[in-house]
Amino acid sequence: MELSYLMLTGSLSGLVSIFAHSVIWSGVQMIRGSGAAAPTFAVAFAEALLHMLCGIGLSVLFWLSWGLAAVIAVPWWVRGASFGALCWLALTAPILLDLAFAVRLPGRTAALIAGRWAATCAIAGLACAWSWERML
Repeated sequence: MELSYLMLTGSLSGLVSIFAHSVIWSGVQMIRGSGAAAPTFAVAFAEALLHMLCGIGLSVLFWLSWGLAAVIAVPWWVRGASFGALCWLALTAPILLDLAFAVRLPGRTAALIAGRWAATCAIAGLACAWSWERML
């Protein structure tokens, strides 16, 4: 499996995850009728770039793990979901817990951030597993 192809898949999955989350959250705000201000362009761009870079990093981790070759006799989506869940649990959960205790983030804000990163990890894991399966 070519690393560059997997990195492209990871970067696109990071962008798709943040765009999907933005669309869903905009719908929730519209239904609620809350007049929360939209983030500035710089914040939105930085967040999209961060999730894209995270997708690239997750794709490199997937490549280094040989596509979770040790997980056998399962469909590609189980392998991808497992990889995404493991990455979220190992990388994101400790950082969020640290932020929640150190900065005293409200539970709602911490849940929103956790949801964004869970979506990024899940979509990147599924995209990498699908690409890996397709290339074999």
